Amino acid sequence: MGQNRALNHVYLIPIFLYLALVFDGIVMNLFAGQLIDQNYVLTPRFILLVFVLFTVFFPKQPLFLYALLFGIVYDSFYSGVIGLYAAGLATIMYVLKRIQPHIVPTPIVMIALFVLAIGYLEIFIFGMYTFLGYANLSFEVFLSSRLGPTLLLNIILFLACYYPLYRMSQWMYQ
Repeated sequence: MGQNRALNHVYLIPIFLYLALVFDGIVMNLFAGQLIDQNYVLTPRFILLVFVLFTVFFPKQPLFLYALLFGIVYDSFYSGVIGLYAAGLATIMYVLKRIQPHIVPTPIVMIALFVLAIGYLEIFIFGMYTFLGYANLSFEVFLSSRLGPTLLLNIILFLACYYPLYRMSQWMYQ
């Protein structure tokens, strides 16, 4: 997308990643009554949204390292186990960087990548929590009460955030 242009305002990338990380927690706390019910849990993943979009918008940036760093910070803020989100986010960034030369960055492709990234991250975290004994849901219950609602919420968030983040990325190249 902007591979051959000079990126100005590169300092904003970690700032936006940090704001997305904090915004995940703020949204969960402010709307806990609407996002958490006995039948479902909707988890906003703004940090993952920003990572997926920035991987395509800023292809030469070290987002893999940012994923490790912000994954550890995410773990220390929101998770009981240090390293799970760091490993999940870093794996997603690695795969996205590998397939990036082979994709055309249209909004439809971007939303498909985002849905796959959320699916992977949620299943990875659920699998690790189950392995460690922190989760006792069946996989079917996980799919219907957590993964499905989380995907739906994050698709809506993607649709709301894509264009403003795209415009911001264009501004950062000016």
